[in-house]
Amino acid sequence: MTSSSAVEDERLTDSDLSDDEERKEEVKPEEIRPDTPHPTYSDEELNQLVEYIQRMTTLYSLNQRDWHEQSLDIIRRWLLEVNEPLLTIFYKRNKLTSYLGFPSEPVDDISYFLRNEPNEIFSVDGFHDEIHFGTVHSDVDGCLMYLLERFYAPIFRNYNDWNDSVRARFCASLDKLLAFLYAMNSKIGGITILYVPFVLHQIGGEHIVCDRPLFKNLESIAVYWTTQIRTLLGDRTLVVPNDLATVRDEFEFWEYRLEVLQGLNSQLVQFDVQRIFKVLRQWHSVHMPQIEQLVEAAKLEEALAKSNIKYLNLLVAPCAKIDEAATPTGVTQLLPHIIHLMHFIWLHSEHYSSCERITILFRNLSNQIIKYCTEQIKLEEILAGRPRFGIKMCNLSMECCLAYMEHVTQQQAKAGWKLEEGIIFNHVNAFMERLGDLMDICESMIVFGRLDETENIERAQFSGTNGEQLEKIASSVEQQFLQALNQLRRCGSKDLMLNVHRGEWYEQVASYRRNVQHMEETQQRLISNVFRRVCNVEEALETLNVMLYYSYHATLRQCYLRKVSYVWQLFSEDMDATTRQLLQERGKQHESWLPQHVSRALAYRINLERLTGIYSRLVRSNNAWLPAVPQAPGVIAKFELLRSDFEREMQNSYENWQQSYAKGGANLCQKLDRHLLMRGKQPKALLQCNMDPSILDINWQAEHFERLSFAVPAPIRKIYDRYEVLRYAYNSVSQLCLEYNRIMNALTDRERKLLRPLISSCDRQLAPGIYKLTFGAIVDPSDGYSQWLEDSMQHIDYLRQIVEIYKRANRQVVRNCEKICDTVMIRLSFSGAVDISVLEQQLSSWLNRGNNSLRMHYNNIVELMLAVSREFEDVRDELPREWYQYVNVFDDMLASAFLSCIRCSLECLQSALHCEEDMPPMPILVMESDIQDSQIVFTPDMQIIGRVLRGIIDRVNCLVDQFPRLGHKLKLPKDQRRSGFARVFREDVECMEVVRSIEAEIARQHEQIADYVAHWRQYHALWEMTDEAFTQQLLSSAKTAGVFEGGIEYYSSLADDISFVDAIAHVHFVLINQNPIKSTLLDWIEKWQALNIKFLLDHASSLIQSLYRYMERNEHKVMQVPRTLRESAIAQQLFERLIKALPLKQTRFTPMLELFVLLHKYRVTMSDQTHRQIIELEANWLHYLQTLGEADEMLDNEQDDYKLVLAQQTDKFKLIVKEFHEDFFSKLPKK
Repeated sequence: MTSSSAVEDERLTDSDLSDDEERKEEVKPEEIRPDTPHPTYSDEELNQLVEYIQRMTTLYSLNQRDWHEQSLDIIRRWLLEVNEPLLTIFYKRNKLTSYLGFPSEPVDDISYFLRNEPNEIFSVDGFHDEIHFGTVHSDVDGCLMYLLERFYAPIFRNYNDWNDSVRARFCASLDKLLAFLYAMNSKIGGITILYVPFVLHQIGGEHIVCDRPLFKNLESIAVYWTTQIRTLLGDRTLVVPNDLATVRDEFEFWEYRLEVLQGLNSQLVQFDVQRIFKVLRQWHSVHMPQIEQLVEAAKLEEALAKSNIKYLNLLVAPCAKIDEAATPTGVTQLLPHIIHLMHFIWLHSEHYSSCERITILFRNLSNQIIKYCTEQIKLEEILAGRPRFGIKMCNLSMECCLAYMEHVTQQQAKAGWKLEEGIIFNHVNAFMERLGDLMDICESMIVFGRLDETENIERAQFSGTNGEQLEKIASSVEQQFLQALNQLRRCGSKDLMLNVHRGEWYEQVASYRRNVQHMEETQQRLISNVFRRVCNVEEALETLNVMLYYSYHATLRQCYLRKVSYVWQLFSEDMDATTRQLLQERGKQHESWLPQHVSRALAYRINLERLTGIYSRLVRSNNAWLPAVPQAPGVIAKFELLRSDFEREMQNSYENWQQSYAKGGANLCQKLDRHLLMRGKQPKALLQCNMDPSILDINWQAEHFERLSFAVPAPIRKIYDRYEVLRYAYNSVSQLCLEYNRIMNALTDRERKLLRPLISSCDRQLAPGIYKLTFGAIVDPSDGYSQWLEDSMQHIDYLRQIVEIYKRANRQVVRNCEKICDTVMIRLSFSGAVDISVLEQQLSSWLNRGNNSLRMHYNNIVELMLAVSREFEDVRDELPREWYQYVNVFDDMLASAFLSCIRCSLECLQSALHCEEDMPPMPILVMESDIQDSQIVFTPDMQIIGRVLRGIIDRVNCLVDQFPRLGHKLKLPKDQRRSGFARVFREDVECMEVVRSIEAEIARQHEQIADYVAHWRQYHALWEMTDEAFTQQLLSSAKTAGVFEGGIEYYSSLADDISFVDAIAHVHFVLINQNPIKSTLLDWIEKWQALNIKFLLDHASSLIQSLYRYMERNEHKVMQVPRTLRESAIAQQLFERLIKALPLKQTRFTPMLELFVLLHKYRVTMSDQTHRQIIELEANWLHYLQTLGEADEMLDNEQDDYKLVLAQQTDKFKLIVKEFHEDFFSKLPKK
């Protein structure tokens, strides 16, 4: 309550402060905006204003029928919304449009209407005087000049406030300005316009009567004309900086020049210009001869332009075919005709008859060829990944340029021209150099970037331990090149790479070449490093194939060819090493697993086939993709010689083998008269195949030589013909021995004893092979040998199946026992403490789940044991002791598994209850503490918790006791059976230790709960005290303000202490919810606090009411007029008694008022009567004193002593009341 109220006070304080601040804020003056006025037009006035605007709108080809309602609405909106300063009217897509502001798209012309001042409201009568309007078309400068000339210039000329000299100087300066503006505006438009003052139009007439100032003005204008004409006549050469001028450009230049000259000459013959010339002649101007010369020169230049256009027109169509050619080869075919036409122009044209000017035409033709080739070379596509196309187009373009240079040189020799070849071929040579740069880039794209549109170049992959590192180097080079190529793509547009005027390309290509040179060095080192780790020809060929595209680069090709020569040399060294190795092995002792002669023949055959494979691959590669080198023919001839030598050595080996075994062929058949099987002398007595090894060895060698295309000798042929039957017999007997021996090796001595009857039955079936059957008697496998072999394999397979069942059952029993050990019967999977019902439910769920799992595993074990029992059912009577021992071993294993499962489950519960010395255990249960019937009670109590935990142990014991022992299931004799699982559990020391540990933790929880109860018992007085005892305690106290305030503060501090106690208490493995007991104690405190305050209020009220009754009773008595002397004496005694009681009564005021101050401090609600009595206490007491004074006067006016005492008591009471007021108001709570 305290904290929340404090927060509310803080919030209230903040809100109060914010309100004060808001009230203190002042509105800034600049934020006060005037209201926008709203015009109040009638419909007629608004329509009249709209009609005015329609009439004042001036646009090209304006038709009144083009007005539509949407445009008129915009006009009305502009008139009504006075905050919009500008209205424009224009045609947008042939639709008349009104717009507030300037149009957002280009238009031909606009009419504008502008307010003089912001928020101006027009009147109907003064609209034409108030509005600013006008019309502007696309030539804004021309509009302004026209306005300046036709509107402002006449005003300045007729301005009478200036004197004549000032006005003349100003008009002259104005004409110069207008002449300059007209010249600049016409120059921007590509024409020449002569400025004629508008004053001449105003003067009119054929003759001009002018004074000297006017003459000077006209002369200055004519002088400016000479500058314009001279500039125009001097511009006879087409100058296109940083661009390639073509023949078409030359033709268009002369067309443009003819047009400009025609316009100039047409202006010179106009009436106004001739009048100015006439004035200048009349005044004998010194500039007139120069002007006349320039006029004649303009006429000659016009004739020259017409002549040049006539001859240049011959080249326009042929040169246009250059741009239409499909390939640069087509351009080459057009060049002879174009050059012939140039020769014709040189012969007949007056202007182009000089070598300098015909050189310019050839230069323009060169530029056109360069432009065409530049357009044909799609640089973006090439750099995007089409290098083959780039190389092709560069070659065609270079061939075209070379053909052009050759045609020009031939024509120059025939015509006898002295052309400036540097001027003609300068751009061509530069362009060919740029083409060479582009071809280098395309080759690098193929080699370094693997960018080829005709084939897919795979990423280089190298074998060996360092292959990954080498691939990273190759990939790094590729990434570096791609970065450089991206840089070229960003700046490698046609305007830079193929533009011969751009010198920035040389810096770019120099940087690119430095990068490529670094990449070339890296690739050369990479090739060297790769071949440094190459061990044979195959790896070398694979490496060369992987790096084949490196040979496309001129710099890397030499390094690549050296490595090709190295491959042929490596193959030659391989042949030499093979020959040396075979010669060395011939003199050494034979160590091969093959016989000596077969081994030698096979060695020659294998090496020959290996070398032949390498040779064939080399030859195919050499014919397909491998570059030719001088070393190849010599290595090929060397291989052919080596092949013949190896074939001769194989023949020698065969002849030596034939001589060694030919004599002993008759004794080979006698070696077959041996039994099939023999038992070894080892302790396990395993079986072995009894065939003579030499029989198989001879047949094996004969088979190898036969595969080498050699004939088998006749002495060996007899036994070799039976080789398949003998090999079948040997393999089948060996397989039989392996199966039998594998079973025997898999059994231990105890298992052999257990399976002894089955093993004896199998040995009886194998006896004919040991004592009767021989290899020589086996002629056909389908006779009795096959029947014996089949029966023997069946017996062995039957024994193997029983052993597998036995082994599998044992493994499955062990695995199920392990699963029983891992089965969890108790697990506290919840996080935090829970209610005991949740704990009991979860533990019950885990126990049921564990019971199901244990029963499943137990049933599996029983089924497995029964399966083994069924297999041994026929022979079980022959070995009872071994069978009982076998069953009890697994029965003990099952008991150990159950004990392990129980122990782990109980340890899980014990670990949840147990705590270490330095830290408490994790809580698992939740309890509530409260006070009921003057006792601290818990829900649930410890008896229930202990009963639940002990019930878990009992249930675990019952779960295990339900499973019978394996001996009982397999029906062993009672003397061979083991005791039950529950008894084993009770006798297990470790399990009993875990159970005792759980009991100890429960006991420890009891002890800590008792300590917890003792902690709360310190407040037992709160719930053990009765109302009568509390009231008697207050009555027996002094009942002063200090006593009551002490009681209030005691209970308040006690309530604070209890409130600050944590809501949750951790007691061992239990979390106790203390909110109920805290609420109960706070309720008791609130009850005693309320009784204390109620007693305080009653006591204070009774005191002030008794005082008022005292004053009222005594005022009435003392003011009664005595009638007799006796009554007078009684009244005098009463008065004296009351006077003596005044100090005592006044001393009781302060303790009584302190009680009311305490009530006010704690905001205790009092009755209105009591509140009024406190406020009127001073006045009533003064009235009471005044009444005593009046009584004194009434009794004895001469008793001055009584009067003096009464006055003193009055002053003293006033002082007491004043001190009370000061103390009372000082202790009042402030808002």
